[in-house]
Amino acid sequence: MAAKRRRPAGKGAGAIGCAPFFVLIVVALIIQYWWVLLIAAGVVALTVALVHSASAPARPAKVPPPPRPQPVVAPPRVVPSGEDLTAQLRAHKRISRVRDMQEWDYEWIRLAHPGKSVREVNDIANAHFARGRSIGINWGDPSAP
Repeated sequence: MAAKRRRPAGKGAGAIGCAPFFVLIVVALIIQYWWVLLIAAGVVALTVALVHSASAPARPAKVPPPPRPQPVVAPPRVVPSGEDLTAQLRAHKRISRVRDMQEWDYEWIRLAHPGKSVREVNDIANAHFARGRSIGINWGDPSAP
């Protein structure tokens, strides 16, 4: 036969006990003496406000923050017009032509000296440009002094 198991006394529906009766008593007291609770809450709130204001130090005068520095703005760019614009465009065109010719000359010097290193080709090209020569302009021999 199997042994009977016991249930603990505090478990199940019997565990509720008299808690609902206590809840009903508390609700009845709140309903009957609501005005006493309201006065007590007001007294507590007033006491807290007085203690807080009495122990707080005096507020310092509000000092406005220093003004933030304004961002630095570049002056407006002067737009060239008329003769200034013409001179600027001509200078830009001349510089770009010279740059293109130097690139062309550098390629010709590289092709004319195939065994040289990049550094040696740069030295030859710099000496060539320092003399004011250009293959595209002078049509001269690039190896001539």
